[in-house]
Amino acid sequence: MSDTLVAERERVAALHDYRVLDTAPESDFDDIVTLAAQLCRAPMAAISLIDDERQWFKSRIGIEACEVPRDQSFCAHAMFSDGVMQVPDARLDPRFRDNPAVTGDPHVVFYAGAPLITASGQALGALCVIGHEPRLLTPAETTGLRTLARHVMAQLELRQYARGLNARLRDADRVRDEFLSRVTHELRTPLTSINGYLELLGDGVSADGDFVARIRRNSERLTALVDDMLLAAKSGRNDQDGLVLNKRELDLSVLARAAVRRNVGLALTRCLDIYADAPLPVMVEADEERLGQVLERLLLNAVKFTRRGRITVRARVRGDDAVLEIRDTGIGMTAEESARVMAPFRRSAAAERHEVQGAGLGLSIVKAIIDGHHGTIRIDSEPDRGTAIEVTLPRII
Repeated sequence: MSDTLVAERERVAALHDYRVLDTAPESDFDDIVTLAAQLCRAPMAAISLIDDERQWFKSRIGIEACEVPRDQSFCAHAMFSDGVMQVPDARLDPRFRDNPAVTGDPHVVFYAGAPLITASGQALGALCVIGHEPRLLTPAETTGLRTLARHVMAQLELRQYARGLNARLRDADRVRDEFLSRVTHELRTPLTSINGYLELLGDGVSADGDFVARIRRNSERLTALVDDMLLAAKSGRNDQDGLVLNKRELDLSVLARAAVRRNVGLALTRCLDIYADAPLPVMVEADEERLGQVLERLLLNAVKFTRRGRITVRARVRGDDAVLEIRDTGIGMTAEESARVMAPFRRSAAAERHEVQGAGLGLSIVKAIIDGHHGTIRIDSEPDRGTAIEVTLPRII
């Protein structure tokens, strides 16, 4: 495929991205065309957009047709000019003298067109003025036409931005609705369980140790969810009520080994092996409580999403960085999901498919805490093969 053909396809694609073709008249564009006609003392004016095989008028004065074939278009030439393209007398111009618009209605003689150019340099069409007598624009008219062409592009850019903003708002609404649905489910499940046990107690069933333990577990689950929601709210704020970090010198290896010890029992309930590979000191300046929360959430995720195999926690030095890695042999996720799950309330398709409990807050909280430590977090995952999450922090040297 030739470079010219590729460039033309890109140009047409850029035009279509504005979603303006075949739209209804709009006063903002009509006003610009009216101003252009008055400024340039022209009986005809138009905003023309050059599609693949046609010239379509977004707004026009003195022109009956709403579109014409591209091979009859003056603006198809003007849009590639460096400035305002002027044709003093089309009857004498070899490019246009046989054009049906010159030999017949509307009997074009004079033409001037200012190109409509996107910020990326793509030519979409032209703002043009047309007359029945031979002439040239004055310098002031030329400048005015070029200025009005920029206003046409500003209107197109504004509409494109508004569409993008509306799409983001719709996405935000969808995420909010998903979150409310998920949190409602997460709250209702333990509450239903607690209420069931309380009804049994009300019916005279004795409160043995297993009943009390189940009520306690469901109560703790509710408390953990509320704590996560509060922490997520704090991590999203930049004011004095946001996430506060109390940093001091810490050994990541000590934190890693302690986190593994705390989660051995949980891993054993899933028949999982869990190891700490952290033999040497790895010193950082960090908030011990918050980094502990990071480890707890990452290990909890690893346990939840691993059906068999092992979980390994490593702490090591790499250049000027301290590296913490949690690797599992769990259900994994795609590259697209790995890029998305750091956002609040986002969960992988595998998590939904396997009905793994959670409101989708854990990784967004982890990211906020790591960001607060000027660190980075990276996910390397593959469906049905497992996940490795690497946290990198500045190391004390």
